[in-house]
Amino acid sequence: VAAPAPRPVAAPPVAQVAAVLVEAPCRLYADKADAAAPVQGGWLVVADMPPEADGRHGEPFAGDAGRLLDNMLRALKLHDGGTPVHLMRTHRDVAIGQPGSPQPIDTAFDAHAAALAPRVVLAMGPLAAQSLMQSRDPLGKLRGRAVPLAQANGVPVVATYHPAYLLRNPADKARAWADLCLAAEQATPSA
Repeated sequence: VAAPAPRPVAAPPVAQVAAVLVEAPCRLYADKADAAAPVQGGWLVVADMPPEADGRHGEPFAGDAGRLLDNMLRALKLHDGGTPVHLMRTHRDVAIGQPGSPQPIDTAFDAHAAALAPRVVLAMGPLAAQSLMQSRDPLGKLRGRAVPLAQANGVPVVATYHPAYLLRNPADKARAWADLCLAAEQATPSA
């Protein structure tokens, strides 16, 4: 007597698969009194961030990772408010669809990028980089080059390490700095 054929294992329901979500962008270095400051044409920084890990004090980044990000952007002279810098946070979640909640990156990013018209997108961390570059490659293979996004009118995206990673792995700070310099080259208007 032959043994019964094994039963196929059902795939988990789609609702159990964590989606990549993105929060609405917030402007960094904007003087609240300067309503004439440009909103478009600058940098859009998309960074991996579990929502419970940061932003505890109403700031998009806090703690040592926030200070490192601030120092990196200041080194590029982006803190003076002349170049708009917006930050979007990405994370994995399964609870979406509530009013004001983060939205799936594949639908929300295009609208935010269209409104901000960035010259460059800086993807900080593997989740942001893989989502925007539509790749499963590890971050080490995605960084070090500018890739035109399929969405957002082909704006270049540069992947780099997340500040929290750099705090744990300071030997990679030079690579991250090279990535930021590459992004700065992409953001500079052509003559």
